[in-house]
Amino acid sequence: MSIREIARTLYQLKRRVEDLERALEAEPPGERRDAVERELAKARAEYGQAKKILDGEKDELPSGRRR
Repeated sequence: MSIREIARTLYQLKRRVEDLERALEAEPPGERRDAVERELAKARAEYGQAKKILDGEKDELPSGRRR
């Protein structure tokens, strides 16, 4: 996977996390809120994994060279 694709995925995941955070704030306590909390936790974990992958890809670039 190229850095550009990873960055795009990271951006999409960030937007998803932000959307879920807004939905959680607007959701009253109950079963639906619990589902949003679980989905948010999953989205945050995926975002963290994608960020680690992107950071690892950037670290592997040869010195003095940027993509």
